[in-house]
Amino acid sequence: MSFAATLCLALLAVYALTNLLLSIVVAITWRGGLDRARPTSGELLALRLLPAGGAALLTVTVALPAFLIHEPAHNPEAVGPLLVALAMIAVLTVGDAIRRGWRACAAARALCWTRGPTDRRFVTAGQTVDVVDVAEPIVAVVGGRRPRIVASQRVVAACSPEEFDRVIAHEAAHVWARDNLKLLLLVVSPDVLAWLPSGAALAARWRAAAELEADARATGTDRHGRVALASALIKVARLATTADRPLPSLSMPIAVDDVAGRVRELLSPAPTLPRTIRIWPLMMVCAVMICVMGVPLYGRVHQFIEALVGFGR
Repeated sequence: MSFAATLCLALLAVYALTNLLLSIVVAITWRGGLDRARPTSGELLALRLLPAGGAALLTVTVALPAFLIHEPAHNPEAVGPLLVALAMIAVLTVGDAIRRGWRACAAARALCWTRGPTDRRFVTAGQTVDVVDVAEPIVAVVGGRRPRIVASQRVVAACSPEEFDRVIAHEAAHVWARDNLKLLLLVVSPDVLAWLPSGAALAARWRAAAELEADARATGTDRHGRVALASALIKVARLATTADRPLPSLSMPIAVDDVAGRVRELLSPAPTLPRTIRIWPLMMVCAVMICVMGVPLYGRVHQFIEALVGFGR
């Protein structure tokens, strides 16, 4: 097999193996007690993206330079079945991620453009809201790159002006936090964790944490505003029925999930404001440290890759 083909298969295999190991570590950590803690949405996002992000980082910054430096160029080499199998797993994870992303984006576009015409558009709480003629009682931020706030006529009619303003403030908090973009990253993350129950549990837990944080940002310590948002949640929950069609996965609705818990949090005497954690700078620092620490290990990494290439041939 040519040098370029061997390189591609080797990188795919390293990505798949690292992805698999990190997915198992995350799943064990989650089941080992982290699921009973109360991490922030940022911490949950970092944990969920660790397998794909960590595998891609190690493959590009450690495995690739190690192979290029220590492997003789233009040296044809036979590859073993393990390398091919791991490369196929990598291709499957990426292909499945593309499929999930395409379906989520298509469903979001369908909600915006085909499930009901825009009845009217108005501005409230500093946000532009499109009122659509749909059966579902929804108010949601829809879309990833250019999110829109969409509301059904049923919710507008059911809520008082103050309640609806708080609902829109909640959705504006999602827009401010770029939660739909984060949700898109969760949907399209190409990792083995997406096939495990822990992956779905982590994504659901991230949604729940993002909802609580949006509630807190929308109301702060304003007791009256918290009561108004709690009242709106109860009204939307009463409008929802089991016959309502599910919302697309790429949306952050004023959901009826865990209404009791969210209402309890809103009406608590000492509201818990969301912790602000600058997760992305921390992740960048960790990435740079991994790249620097990997330089002395290039020789051993190349030996490991050679063992993968030749295993079973």
